[in-house]
Amino acid sequence: MLRTRLVTAAVAIPSLWLLVQFLPAALFAGFIGAVVAVALYEYFAMALPTTPLERTVGILYGLVLAAGVIARRPEIWGAALAVAVVGGFVLTLLHHTDLGAAVQRHGLTLLGILYIGFFVPHVVLLRGIPYGWQWVLLTLFTAMGSDSGAYFAGRTWGRHKLAPAVSPSKTVEGAFGGVGGAIATAIICQLIFFPALGRRETLLLAVAISVLAQFGDLAESVLKRAFGAKDSGWIIPGHGGILDRLDSMLLPVVFVYYYAVLSRG
Repeated sequence: MLRTRLVTAAVAIPSLWLLVQFLPAALFAGFIGAVVAVALYEYFAMALPTTPLERTVGILYGLVLAAGVIARRPEIWGAALAVAVVGGFVLTLLHHTDLGAAVQRHGLTLLGILYIGFFVPHVVLLRGIPYGWQWVLLTLFTAMGSDSGAYFAGRTWGRHKLAPAVSPSKTVEGAFGGVGGAIATAIICQLIFFPALGRRETLLLAVAISVLAQFGDLAESVLKRAFGAKDSGWIIPGHGGILDRLDSMLLPVVFVYYYAVLSRG
């Protein structure tokens, strides 16, 4: 398992760097759109496995929402959200024999299109600001460093469970190791390709990214336990599905985008 994770990381990290730094904007947006599509499929396969109509509608809503965010067209993603809310109530009325279950499916649909269709495209928004590719790589690599730090610290020193009802393998010691891994990774990123970012700001961002990354990981664990799934998919060797890899990156990307825009606006 560890060997597979290391091999996957050895291939993924340089590939990710090349994609983020050098891929033309339109192709990068298309790549992220494909990631959104796979992630939506994984989510709705877990959340609504027995209702193909609602699953398909949810994926379509999520794709339209993502397209609006990527294109920076609030009227498109706003319309997608409005139609999703209204359309979900229409489907609820069609299943009037079990309104409780229908409303629950409606809520799961809205959660999925927001969690994936709205959050994931923020990678494209982040790349489009000044120092965009540096911001993206700093965020993604720091989140990965947090994951690795938590994994190795938890295996070595982990004694106290962090959230046993949600993820029995995660420990308090691992959480602190995640913060340490994030700080070390962020400093390396700042030295190699983002010297415009101050050292103090780098440290503060590293802590914030680590906390959000670990919270995002726990949030997806909540979803998988609620849906009775071990992994969201199988597409990434040693990691599971796209969602299993994105879970620790979504919240940091959204946070860093708004932080960068508002602090430098």
